[in-house]
Amino acid sequence: MNKEWTEEELKEVASQLSLPKGEAGIKTGERMALSNENMINRTIESLQLSTGDKVLEIGPGNGSHVGQLMEKAIGLRYTGTDISVTMVEEAGRINAPLISSGAVSFELSDGEHLDFPADTFQKIFTVNTLYFWKDPKAYAAEIYKVLKPGGRCCIAIADKGFMEQLPFTKWEFQLYTVQQLRRLLEETGFHILQIIQEKDHTQSNLGIPVQRDIVIVSAGK
Repeated sequence: MNKEWTEEELKEVASQLSLPKGEAGIKTGERMALSNENMINRTIESLQLSTGDKVLEIGPGNGSHVGQLMEKAIGLRYTGTDISVTMVEEAGRINAPLISSGAVSFELSDGEHLDFPADTFQKIFTVNTLYFWKDPKAYAAEIYKVLKPGGRCCIAIADKGFMEQLPFTKWEFQLYTVQQLRRLLEETGFHILQIIQEKDHTQSNLGIPVQRDIVIVSAGK
């Protein structure tokens, strides 16, 4: 029988999804890694990684997918930036050998600025973080700034129509349609390279099997 969730419990789910913290945050990171596995893999495929690419991921969670990403091309250098201290620590623990090799790093972010020089990364991606951007246009401009000319940025979300059906998204979340995401990127200066819209069979963060509509927009500078 499905659990009956109280309003306070659902509000806490939303809070942990937007900023995982503490022991509950570690469990949230594990659930996100599981529920987003296909979305993450499909987004990484959309990046079209090439030898020697510098890659930035915004909001990597516990980073349990980074090992597989690093096998996609030779000489990749990966940076993950996250607003959650808990997730940065977990990602560091899970990926300790890769960090020791010098190819992978994780950094704490304020969620508003990307503290890298302009034109640093060939590839940038993020999965299910857009809902929590404090100032979407300003943050999209930060991404544009640190992306190299000719680079590729891939943003993945679950479509607004699906997300509105979840009982916890009335807190913390700003939901988007594919048209709204496209407009946000184009208004920032990006040009759209590809839009993928497909069904994703997964398990929600409440532990319920769901079929969600996902969107992956690839944009260039």
